[in-house]
Amino acid sequence: MNQTVGAKFPDLALKDHSGEEVKLSEVTAGKFPLIVVFYRGYW
Repeated sequence: MNQTVGAKFPDLALKDHSGEEVKLSEVTAGKFPLIVVFYRGYW
């Protein structure tokens, strides 16, 4: 996948801490920059 710096991130859905699906567009709504971090804990 070839991405350009500053390009629009695809609108994807992830589950929140309670298992509810949330779209990134619902969270940000263009109000602020978004940083997505994927962290694998120790389990």
